[in-house]
Amino acid sequence: MAEVEADERSSRLGEEVPRHAAASAQRAQHAAAPLHYADLGATVHLGYVPEGLADELPGLYNSLFATLDWFLSQDRKAPNGACVLEEPRHVILFRREGGTVDIVNRAFACEPSEADRICGALFRAMPGVHRIHLDVMFPPRELAFPRRVRERLDHMVIELPRTVDDYYHSLGKKTRKNVRWYQNRLLRAFPDVKTETITPGERSSELVDRLVEWKVERYRQKGLLTYWETDPGLAERVANLVRRCGEARITSISGEEAAIDLCFRVGETVYPFQSANDPRYDESSLGFLTFYWLVCDAVESGATRLDALDGTEWSKTPLGARPVRRTRLSVFRSRLGRLRSLGEALSLMRERYRRARHALGQQMRRHPRGRALAELVTRYRRKRLASA
Repeated sequence: MAEVEADERSSRLGEEVPRHAAASAQRAQHAAAPLHYADLGATVHLGYVPEGLADELPGLYNSLFATLDWFLSQDRKAPNGACVLEEPRHVILFRREGGTVDIVNRAFACEPSEADRICGALFRAMPGVHRIHLDVMFPPRELAFPRRVRERLDHMVIELPRTVDDYYHSLGKKTRKNVRWYQNRLLRAFPDVKTETITPGERSSELVDRLVEWKVERYRQKGLLTYWETDPGLAERVANLVRRCGEARITSISGEEAAIDLCFRVGETVYPFQSANDPRYDESSLGFLTFYWLVCDAVESGATRLDALDGTEWSKTPLGARPVRRTRLSVFRSRLGRLRSLGEALSLMRERYRRARHALGQQMRRHPRGRALAELVTRYRRKRLASA
């Protein structure tokens, strides 16, 4: 069975990578021999990814962001090289464009010494490369190479106990009380509420469209613009990812869909990737309850970790989530290389300014005049997007 699944994945890879990458894979037998560096315990493959190597990623990292499905549906550009580390085993896929190497593995566990070996092997194998883009989950100062922080992200993670009872009693007294109260109120009002988990397949686009519709409706009520509206291609990419490897938890009331949770299971980690409910059930705290039920189902399935991604800490912390820092870096061959990359530094400064402006806008919304101004800007942006 495992061999059949591996063959299917290899077939899908051959069908779905961009044409230039597929041609590169077909020419792998004529490519340069792998470069092995005994002092680093590393082997670098340039111009292609050896067959079957990507299939190791889920078992090595338990990370959705370090899987072939993620690379092909979200990054839209296939990797064109690999670095394999020995003792401990690491499989690092990368994409080289000019003088920059982008390591496509994201949110994967790696010790500083191992990251140094990976970067050292890549710089040695490609003398023309002066910069590597890399995600790390340790303090960047522990890396030996010169670096620049590009972005800091906090994933809200719940370390799962063995039983649902243990999870329930790990929550604070107030949260346990809220769970009981909201559940009882929901069941009194809607005794026919039920949740089922399906493999959506061809229904993926339909479910994503419904989820987006609920999101946009809720945000419009608050005078806000969603990232679904500013990034028109996002819904299609998410639907593609769900179609490949996702599950959909559908909560129904009176036979109608009332909430949708799009989830992924990678190794022992569960990812609640996107969630929304019909705004008509906001007063029933349906979103809070479906997240709690999702965690309980993850515990029962034997998962050891639930990665609730970034965002609303205030809603995830009461249910046991704690922030885990992930940092995106530019790693340089030398200090001189870092000094020469002033264009990147300026671009990052502009992006940080944009985020600071967004945070200021969020604070303004707490006051009536600021909220009125922010809603005016949102209406203008929505009108501009509609006419584009």
